Amino acid sequence: MGNAIAKQVPRKDVAEGRGNALQAAQREATRERLVAGGIRVFARKGYAACVVADVLAEAGVSRASFYAHFSSKQALAEAIADQFAPVWQPLFADLAGLPGKTLDQLTQWCARFVQFFRDNEDVCVILAQAALLDLEIYRKTAGYQDVLVDLLAEGEPRLAHLRHDAEARLRTGIALTQLHQGSYFLAVYHADADPRAGIETIAGQFHHFLHAEMTRGGR
Repeated sequence: MGNAIAKQVPRKDVAEGRGNALQAAQREATRERLVAGGIRVFARKGYAACVVADVLAEAGVSRASFYAHFSSKQALAEAIADQFAPVWQPLFADLAGLPGKTLDQLTQWCARFVQFFRDNEDVCVILAQAALLDLEIYRKTAGYQDVLVDLLAEGEPRLAHLRHDAEARLRTGIALTQLHQGSYFLAVYHADADPRAGIETIAGQFHHFLHAEMTRGGR
C-alpha cells in the first residue's frame, strides 16, 4: 500500500505543475490582451482622454483582472514602454557599430530611424503623450538614454570615455534627444512629405556632434 501511495505522489505533482503552467499562460495572455488593448484605445482616443474602463472594454478584460496586472493607467503605459524597448534597441546597436560613423552612413541610418517611427507611429505617439502627462513615464523613457549612451560607448572605441565621463554622457544624451525629436517630427508631423532634406539635416548635426565627441575621447 505504501508503495502504491508513493507512486501516486509524483502524478499529483505533475498535475499541479501542469495546472500552474496553464494558469501562468492564462495570466500572460491576459496581460498581453491588456497591453494590446491599451495600445489600440490610446492610439484611437489619445492617452489623456482614456480611463481604465476604456482599456477594459477594448481588451475584453474585467476590472479585477486589470488590477491584478497593473495598478493604474500609468503602469500600463510603462509596460508598453518596456515591451517596446527590445524593438528599438537593435537599431541603436547598429548605430554604435557603424565603422567610421561617416556622414553617408549616418544619413542612411537616420533614414531607417525615421522609417522606424513611421512603422511604429501608434506606440511612439502614445509614449510621447504619456511622457508629457506623467513625470514617472517621462523619467522612464528619458532613462533609456543611458542605455543608448552605453551602446555607443561599447561599440565605438573613441567613445569609450562615455562610460565614466558624466559631462560627456550629458552631452550625448542631449544629442540623442535632438536626434529622437527631429526624427519623430519628420515621421509624425510630416508623414506625407519627402523626408530627405530633414534626414540630411539631422544626420549632419549628429555627425558633427559624434566626431567632436570622438575627438575629445581620443585626446
